[in-house]
Amino acid sequence: MYGSEVLAALERMNGNGPCAVIVRHAARHPITDLQRSLEVGLTDEGMSDAQRFGSALEKFSTVRLFHSPALRCRQTAESMMRGLEGNGTAVSLTGPERNLCAPYLKDDSCLTRAAQIGKGFIREWFDGGLDSEWILDTATAADMVMAPIVSKLSEDGGADRLDIHVSHDWEISLLREELFGLRYEDVGWPPFMDGILFRTDGADVVASYRSSESLFTMVNGRRA
Repeated sequence: MYGSEVLAALERMNGNGPCAVIVRHAARHPITDLQRSLEVGLTDEGMSDAQRFGSALEKFSTVRLFHSPALRCRQTAESMMRGLEGNGTAVSLTGPERNLCAPYLKDDSCLTRAAQIGKGFIREWFDGGLDSEWILDTATAADMVMAPIVSKLSEDGGADRLDIHVSHDWEISLLREELFGLRYEDVGWPPFMDGILFRTDGADVVASYRSSESLFTMVNGRRA
C-alpha cells in the first residue's frame, strides 16, 4: 500500500510523540494543466488508501491533520480522518495551509517552466538554473515549508500526539535533497503518501526519511 514506509516509521515511534510527518497526497487523477492543478482530486484508489492509512494509526491518542489548498490534499486528509475515527482517536482537521503548497513560488513563469521540463524542474532549481525572480533558493524554500511544521510540533498538548501535514511531491523532493542530500534521480520520485518524519530531541529537531536522518535547530523560522 502507498504510505507503508511512513506507517513503518510511525509504528517504530510506538505512540511516543509529539511527532509530525509531511506526506505527499494519495493517488490522484492526471494533471493536464499546471495552472489548474489545485482542482485535481483523488482517484477511488487514493481515497481508499488514505482511509486505510488512517485506520493503521492506532497508537497515537491525538492526531491533527493539516492540508495544502489543493483538492487532492484536502481529500487525503479527510479520508485519513475517516480511518482514524474508527480507532477512538481524537482527530482534528485544519486547512488550507499555505506552507504545504509551493509557498516559495514568486511568479507563474515557474509553472510554465515546470510544464516544459517536468521532473527536471527540481534539478534545475537545485542547480541554480531558475530565475530568482520566479522562485526562492532551495534552503530558504525548505525552511519556509518546515517552519510551521516545527512550530506546531513544539505546541503543548500531549506526548502522544501526531501531526500529519498533507502536501505534494515538490515539497517531499525539496526536503529530501535539502535535509538528506537524496536526489530524486538516485532514490526515485516520491510515491503517493511518501513522507518525512519529524520529532524533537531537546532543542533540536530530528528529521528521518527511511534510513536517513538529519539533525537541526530552527530559530525564528530558519535553520540555525
